[in-house]
Amino acid sequence: METQPIRVLLIDDEERFVLNLAKLMRGRGFEVFTAFDGPSGVAAAEQGVDVVVLDVKMPGMGGVEALQRIKEAAPETEVLMLTGHADVETGIEAMRAGALDYLMKPCDIEDLVAKVREAHEIEGIKRRPVLWPRRLVKEITWPSFVRLEAEDPLAKALEVFTRQAGISARDELYILDAEDRLQGVVTRRDLVAAAQPDPPRPFLSWEELAAHPQWLPDRPLAGVMRPGHPAAADPEADLAETARRMLEAKVRCLPVVENGRVTGIVRLKDVLTHLAR
Repeated sequence: METQPIRVLLIDDEERFVLNLAKLMRGRGFEVFTAFDGPSGVAAAEQGVDVVVLDVKMPGMGGVEALQRIKEAAPETEVLMLTGHADVETGIEAMRAGALDYLMKPCDIEDLVAKVREAHEIEGIKRRPVLWPRRLVKEITWPSFVRLEAEDPLAKALEVFTRQAGISARDELYILDAEDRLQGVVTRRDLVAAAQPDPPRPFLSWEELAAHPQWLPDRPLAGVMRPGHPAAADPEADLAETARRMLEAKVRCLPVVENGRVTGIVRLKDVLTHLAR
């Protein structure tokens, strides 16, 4: 039976950005609709789509107001907020209004594609109830994640990325030493670049690489990982301050480090969701 493509609506007043993004996403098999202002975006969403990617800052009807109207008309539709002007207050407001996630420009196309697929997978599924208010990083840390080492092959990182779909998906994987100290990070884009032959293919997507893992060279992660990490979260840190740091660094996930050791990860989505509550 033929699978229907995911219907994605892009709403942003930057017309060139929208058209370029629509072209890239259509090339990856999505059915894409576009709108260049809030009112026309709301009207398009009311016609029925699976996922909306919505800019925060737009003239006239802003992104948060458009989000509220979309959720009133089509509460089952998942909305991803995309902005080049991130701030904690707007992020909290967007999560309270029903946004699934809060992404920052520039957003790598492979990361956005993964997030849209995640939104489609969990469309209509309610978030787990919060039994008590969370205020510290340690209260929302995900302690379970695959520990990669610099000597591990590239194929292992590809396997982790493709296995971690849905709600636990991440934009980057952390490379640790034998004592769980952070050595570096590797992203989907790093693996795609490593798989390029010489001369490179005109176009190589993450989906193609995931379907052809043999394209990755037999090399260790040490050859492609980005050493160190610009930031880490303290388990005792306040969630509001952690959200500000993540937005300033333009990251959606941070390693949680205690006494020099990585003990888990914290996600911007979770931080903003708990702040909103």
